[in-house]
Amino acid sequence: MAKKTVLDVLVHPIRLRIVRAFAGRANLTVRDLAKDLHDIPQATLYRHLNRLTEAGVLTVASETPVRGALERSYRIDPGTVRLTKEEIKAIDPETHQKYFSIFVASLLEDFGRYTRTGDIDVVGDDVHYLQIPILATPEEFASFMKGLAALVKKFAEHKPAQHRIRRTVSIVTLPEKPTKAR
Repeated sequence: MAKKTVLDVLVHPIRLRIVRAFAGRANLTVRDLAKDLHDIPQATLYRHLNRLTEAGVLTVASETPVRGALERSYRIDPGTVRLTKEEIKAIDPETHQKYFSIFVASLLEDFGRYTRTGDIDVVGDDVHYLQIPILATPEEFASFMKGLAALVKKFAEHKPAQHRIRRTVSIVTLPEKPTKAR
């Protein structure tokens, strides 16, 4: 499947949540996913798993007989979900706008799901949403992003353990460019 098609499959709020559920874990079954994504109906979960599998984002790692049926264990194919700089550059501005809109809608839904629990404590839960303008040369910014990527990678590789709380960290960087006169 072409990368653009894979991206189109990935940029769906439920499919993004499914992919994020694999963070720190190699293989997950539908039962594991249903436990993590308890608000997604099972039929919907299966439909999105099929789309991700058809696109090559997920592969079946194993099949185990369970009460007369086969329980599949899925894993992410990292080569499918990584894009090169050239592939990213080839995406037209309108498509980037579409992808970013879906990303922002996904963030809104994530925050809404958090607030709908009725048990929120933004300070105690360490919830943050902020924007910090920074001034940097292209070289300084490249160094900043390299350091940030290393820090994120270190924590993204953590395996589930007692007292570890799954958190979603979303990062957007945008240059402030002057708008063009119309």
